[in-house]
Amino acid sequence: MVKFPFQIGEVTSLHHRVLKSKDLSVEAKPETAELKDMINVSVAAKRQNILEGTQSAVLNHIKAK
Repeated sequence: MVKFPFQIGEVTSLHHRVLKSKDLSVEAKPETAELKDMINVSVAAKRQNILEGTQSAVLNHIKAK
């Protein structure tokens, strides 16, 4: 795929505008910058993960013998 110089310039210009707009939004609302991503894992998903881990450990142990 051929990329022409004007295409690269357009992409970098767009990237610069997006970064510039994000910086303004963070400065306008500093409390939003303090928010952190949180992931809540359900009890059923935790159980499923433990069961899958145990199952794979037992199968690996059996295969090793």
